[in-house]
Amino acid sequence: MSKIKDYHITPVFALVVFLIIFAASYIKLGNEITATTLLFAFVTQILVFVLPSIIYKRIKGPISYKDMGFRPFGASSVLLVLCASVFMFCASVLIGLKSNGVSGAYYADPAEITIPGVIYIIVIYCLLPAVTEEIAFRSVIYGEYRKHGVFGAVILSSALFSLMHFSMSSFFSYFLCGAVLALVYEVTRSVFASMLLHFLYNLMSVFSQKILSEAANKADNLIPFVFVFVCAMLLFLFFSLSRAQRLLEYYAAKQPEAENEKFPPLHDRLRSLLISVVSPGFLLCLGFAVFAGFMRSGQ
Repeated sequence: MSKIKDYHITPVFALVVFLIIFAASYIKLGNEITATTLLFAFVTQILVFVLPSIIYKRIKGPISYKDMGFRPFGASSVLLVLCASVFMFCASVLIGLKSNGVSGAYYADPAEITIPGVIYIIVIYCLLPAVTEEIAFRSVIYGEYRKHGVFGAVILSSALFSLMHFSMSSFFSYFLCGAVLALVYEVTRSVFASMLLHFLYNLMSVFSQKILSEAANKADNLIPFVFVFVCAMLLFLFFSLSRAQRLLEYYAAKQPEAENEKFPPLHDRLRSLLISVVSPGFLLCLGFAVFAGFMRSGQ
C-alpha cells in the first residue's frame, strides 16, 4: 500500500510546482536589469521549487540531506559532468533543428548585451534554475521514485521535468535532458553534480541559440551541420558512458556487499511504473501541462 501511496503523492507535489510556475509566469516586471528583478527572480525560484520541496519532505518525515544527494562529488565525476553536458547539448540541438533551436526559456544575443547583462543572464537564466530545479526534480521527485527502481525513476522524473516546461513541441528534448540529469545524479550520487551539469547546459543553450539559428538559416545544406553535431554527440556519449562505468565500478568495489541496495523484482517495478503513469496525480500533471501550454501559445 505504501508503494502505491508514494506514486500518488509524488506527482501531486509536481502538480503544486506546475501551478506555482504557471501563476508566476503572469507576473511581468520588464526586461530592465534592476535590484527588483533580481530579487523577484530569486524569490520566485525559491517559492516555486525549494520551499515546496522542503515542505513536502518535512511532511513525509525527517529530512535526510544525504538521501537528497547533498554530498560533494569528487574530481573523478567532473569529467563525466563535462562530457554529459556536451552530449546533452548536441542531442538537444539535433532534436530542436525542426523548431530552430535548443530547449530553453531564454536566449541571449552575445553581440547586444553588456558585461552586467551577461552576469545577470548567467545568474537568472543559468545558475538559479539549475540549482532550484535539481532540488525539486532530482533530490525530491527522482529520490521518491527511485525506491522502486532506477529505470522507473528516470522515466517518471524525466517526464514530469519535461511537462513542467509546458511545451509539447519540446517534450522529447526536455525529456532527454531530464534523463541525462537523473542518470548523472544516480552515478555520482550527488545533486551538486547534476546542478553543475544543468548549469553548463543552460549556459551553452542561452548563449549559442542565436548563433546556431543564424548558421542553420544561412546554410544551403544542413547535412554538414547535422554530421558535425551527430559525431560530437556520439563521441561525448562514449566518453560519458566510459566515465560512468568507471565510477560505478569504483563504488561497487568500495561498498560492502551487505550494503548493496535491494530493489523489488522486475515485474513489481514494471507494475509500479504502470500504476504511477495512470495515477490521478500524474494524469493531472499531464492534463495541466497541456492546458498551460495551450494558454501560453495563445498569449
